[in-house]
Amino acid sequence: MKRYRLKEFAELESTNLHALANLHDLADGDVIQALVQTAGHGRLNRRWISHVPGNLCVSLVLKPAHRAPADLPLASLSQLLALSVCRALDAHGTPATLKWPNDVLVSGNKIAGLLAETVTRNGFVGLVLGLGVNLNLDPELIASIDQPATSLAACIGNPVDVTRFRDAVLADFFTRYDEFLSSGFPMIRSEYLVRCSFIGSDIGVRRGEETLRGRAHGITADGALEVLTPDGDVRTLELGEMFLADHL
Repeated sequence: MKRYRLKEFAELESTNLHALANLHDLADGDVIQALVQTAGHGRLNRRWISHVPGNLCVSLVLKPAHRAPADLPLASLSQLLALSVCRALDAHGTPATLKWPNDVLVSGNKIAGLLAETVTRNGFVGLVLGLGVNLNLDPELIASIDQPATSLAACIGNPVDVTRFRDAVLADFFTRYDEFLSSGFPMIRSEYLVRCSFIGSDIGVRRGEETLRGRAHGITADGALEVLTPDGDVRTLELGEMFLADHL
């Protein structure tokens, strides 16, 4: 029996927006999928190209209720999902890496992004975890993206079955979901670090108007990024947008 329940739509403005608007009527493990999004977006409200079919656009509704929300590894659930995407890409012969905290790259080009949105109204209501994966995005649209990007079809030279890819990602995530809620990021830290090719590289991390520059030093037991600054201090960052120094 599946741990999740799929709700499919031909078109939505955004799977995250739909999930957030209907959060009280959705249960833990509900997954919203749209074949097309008319207003897909990522972090910092950046546009996510998803107005054409053939790519994966889903939002996972997570409402873990068996522990106090403050004790749950909510911030790291997107990292678990990113690893599930990496595993599905590996199965297609396409090794993937991570850009902290949860961007998925192939040969340095972004292929998947995640957007986590937590809802609190007099307490924790739920977490909506949005995922977009470029599976069959055509080269012209890839070229229009404002950062190096790719699609799985471009990597393997063949069309990708969206349903099979989706099922592989969701099965992997929800197989580990309950254990992860109990164990937290340490459960996946070793696997996550293997994917972090940026460790030891010069980076910048944008946080609002501030950009912290330094060297990627490591990943903590909670999934935070450690940055070695030029003055020799190690700063621990739980939020931010990381870039390699030559992309700043």
